[in-house]
Amino acid sequence: MKTDFFEDIRNGKKRSTAYLEYVIDSEESNKYLKYDLLNNFQTVYFELARLELFNRGMETGPVHIPYIQRSLYRVNERLDCGDFVIPAFLTILYRYSDSPLLTKEIVKELEDSVLNFKYWIDEPGVDIHLPCYFTENHQILFHSVEYLAGQLYPDRVFTNNGEKGAWHREHGRTYLKRWLTWRKRFGFSEWLSNGYYAEDMLGLLILAQLAEEEEIRSAAEGLMELLFFDIAVHSFKGNFCPTNGRMYNAPTMNPEFSSANAMAAEQWGTGYVDGGLEPAAILLAVYDYQCSDVICEIAVNPPEESENKQRMSLNVEDSERYGIDPSAFDNIMLYWSMHTFYHRSVIKNSRKFCPAWYNIDAAVAANLEKFEMCDAAGVYTDPDPNASALTQVEIYSYQTQDYMLSCAQNYRKGRGNFQQHIWQASLGGRAIVFATHPGSGEYKGRPNYFVGNGCMPKATAYKNVLISIHRIPADSAHGLCTHAYFPQREFDEVVMKDGWIFGRKGEGYAALYSLKKGWWNDKNPELFRSVYKDNWEEEYERALPYDYWVPGHANAWICEMGDQKTYGGFEKFAEAVSAARVEGDTFGISYQSPSLGLVTSGWDKPFIVDGCEIEVDHYKRYDNPYCQAEFDTNMYEISYHGKTLTVDFKDMGDLV
Repeated sequence: MKTDFFEDIRNGKKRSTAYLEYVIDSEESNKYLKYDLLNNFQTVYFELARLELFNRGMETGPVHIPYIQRSLYRVNERLDCGDFVIPAFLTILYRYSDSPLLTKEIVKELEDSVLNFKYWIDEPGVDIHLPCYFTENHQILFHSVEYLAGQLYPDRVFTNNGEKGAWHREHGRTYLKRWLTWRKRFGFSEWLSNGYYAEDMLGLLILAQLAEEEEIRSAAEGLMELLFFDIAVHSFKGNFCPTNGRMYNAPTMNPEFSSANAMAAEQWGTGYVDGGLEPAAILLAVYDYQCSDVICEIAVNPPEESENKQRMSLNVEDSERYGIDPSAFDNIMLYWSMHTFYHRSVIKNSRKFCPAWYNIDAAVAANLEKFEMCDAAGVYTDPDPNASALTQVEIYSYQTQDYMLSCAQNYRKGRGNFQQHIWQASLGGRAIVFATHPGSGEYKGRPNYFVGNGCMPKATAYKNVLISIHRIPADSAHGLCTHAYFPQREFDEVVMKDGWIFGRKGEGYAALYSLKKGWWNDKNPELFRSVYKDNWEEEYERALPYDYWVPGHANAWICEMGDQKTYGGFEKFAEAVSAARVEGDTFGISYQSPSLGLVTSGWDKPFIVDGCEIEVDHYKRYDNPYCQAEFDTNMYEISYHGKTLTVDFKDMGDLV
């Protein structure tokens, strides 16, 4: 349900106050929030909302201490993602330690937890539960909380390693400045992530609000603005729904569950907020942070159509072009943030950095040995064996008032995959379409049945047309098939005609074609269990078939979008598209689009539309109606409807 809690704002209530009140008042009415409050480890953020409302002079009732203790348990037991809740602990200690809602005992527990936390992998102690240190979002969280904890307690001994807070401040600062420098230069390797942008926001926000150094505050706030810019540009009818670098079942099958939606709703008043507990949105409201007016304007009043191209991350092979030496040990966390820990140019530093007890050490050692043996034998081996790698990506998104099509252009075709969501067509709400090579037969792994790919396709898009080509190796462990997610129930109409599947929602249309013939699979309750928490049975019973399955190692999928304005009706759209000629195979395929003319592609052939080759490589950092910025720049100027934001990292320089 889309919640119009901003009615309070229109009636004069402060934006952030309205959101925090909504969160507290939804404890019983929002079934997803209620579930999270019983099962989630981030429940301290719910109490953070209560503390801030009390601080603003409102009656909120007592703090629920068990919610804070559940988060404390996560940290104290050194379970994975404990770093996700430390921003809340630090916010309490910086802002609310004297609040009458908190006992001295619970404040002491929070303080002790912060002072005993293991802030980085090189500190003493074997992590038997193997928390993740290396991904991009974990890095900013570990470094920001270490820096701010050291700043808060400069003379206190941090008991895990025996160093004082001043030492931790400098240790965190060193890693933090590198991370900030890499992100402002190259963007985010976990591109447009519907989950991890929210975690990035936690780390950046507390830096922007609490860091004493202007340099760091400014850099953090600049990156926050770019995150919000990404969300504004790639949101459609309240959902953040583009291609993205890391995804999970829930926000993929139901885009209303994207954490970015709640942040958008809290910032500019459009988006879905009923997906459960959203810590980043709560923290934004607690600090009363407001992104720039121009970004709100882009989000709230987008043009009738827009084309966005942008580039993020980089290839290891290109590092030295940007002055980054892959053999330098100080750069190792850049490559780990891109999941390129096994790359030939990086792996010796990975072996040096990675403790023997850590979960990827064995794979690091095995790949290094493979490189050494192949070198000794004079045999070639792939220098880039990382299936999960998040290297350079060219993002293309086209949006009208009625649909959105988004694609990672020709991204690592033929390679293994982790959680990268290569393309998606959206008509609003849950009416989405995409196709994958299943990564497994279950719904929890990475990759799994719908999340990620066993083997990545060559997908390319221009405006409203996309061609995605799959060529799966014969020895693939993930099966020789492809399939599409086309949830029939979420469309107002669905018809099949001449091998095409057509869906309508409102005045937007989507058409999907498989070069090879397939069939609809029966719905699977396991999918719904992985997405809908306690109400999965209700969702399962209501669902219609959604999984169109196609056997074979090679296949091509064609997607064309349309609307009422262009075709005059859904039936006319279906007639025009189904009559279009499709010829060829995965090595060379042609499609006579009724809207764009002849569209051709192939596994090793260019993507051509109406006789013009479409650029799918080496995009600018931003190339859209609002911002033109070269890759690896210090300056971003975003303009729309007479409003302008300048994000200037020039005076900051490189923080390394």
